[in-house]
Amino acid sequence: MFRRPIMLLLSVAIPAATLAAAPEDPSPTGGQLPSGTAWELTSERDLLYAASFVGDSIPVRVFLESGVYFPLIDSALVWSHPGLFEPVELERPVRFRMAGGTDYSARYKLAPGLRVGDTRSLRESYVVDLRRRRPCDLLYPLHTFTTDSVAAPGIFELDVRRGIFRPLSSGSLPQPGDGWEAYELVPDGHSGMFWVMDTVRLSDDRGRSRAMPMRLVVDLGNANLLALFAFKPEVGKFVSRAPVDLVEGHTPGGMTLRVLMPAVATFMGCYSFGGLPVVVLDKPMELPGDGFLGVKFFSAFRVVFDFRHGRLWLRQAD
Repeated sequence: MFRRPIMLLLSVAIPAATLAAAPEDPSPTGGQLPSGTAWELTSERDLLYAASFVGDSIPVRVFLESGVYFPLIDSALVWSHPGLFEPVELERPVRFRMAGGTDYSARYKLAPGLRVGDTRSLRESYVVDLRRRRPCDLLYPLHTFTTDSVAAPGIFELDVRRGIFRPLSSGSLPQPGDGWEAYELVPDGHSGMFWVMDTVRLSDDRGRSRAMPMRLVVDLGNANLLALFAFKPEVGKFVSRAPVDLVEGHTPGGMTLRVLMPAVATFMGCYSFGGLPVVVLDKPMELPGDGFLGVKFFSAFRVVFDFRHGRLWLRQAD
């Protein structure tokens, strides 16, 4: 069982929007991209979904994740295609409880090797009633899939502004220069999550600020810019001393949480975001690092998640 919030939205809901359809053969600037087939990317409440196929022919809607350890697949999809899937009954049910308030229970699992588009799962997938709670057929943790038929984590390109999500091969990685910057992407051996080391600086509108070195978990399941683990003493101290307003926010499920409202949040010493809330998590959870780096951060870039070689590539979006 794992415990990790897959969605932490504020009470202001953003209407569902379809991003620009991924072009079949875009002309990237810089590096070796592209290589694999692009999946059409859509956004609902700032969370990311992609259209793909299971077993080459069955269309599925995939929820992009990077903070959970096992894929979850919808039970209706599995039972409606008995010739494709071979579910194995568990000795006892496994319960997945998300901190956002969603519970899933699995009585069956699929062996590693589930094929989704050009990718293949490296881990077992658990069969749950996914569509009862989320509009998708598969919860897809990027780092649990491989992209070119090797037994190692995959490599993926994400460009939210252009509506592109694409599996990559090692031969199509970006090259240093032309705006691309690479940061170390570190696996946590206990949780299976990946994090980057960064110094986060929060500033008010008068230029006062406070900074702290942090390990930030890469989390596409978090719709916000940043969520801080204030239940950890050093992070809690940082939150209490930051010279920015602290207000109350709510998730769509009614969960109350504290929210910092900096005028500017700065990452990596050079990437600044103005006027975006920073979620404060007070409830203790077994999580690595000091916070989640969420979708609103990655939406500002062309991103390559290279889980195989431990690199996060960023290039500011055109």
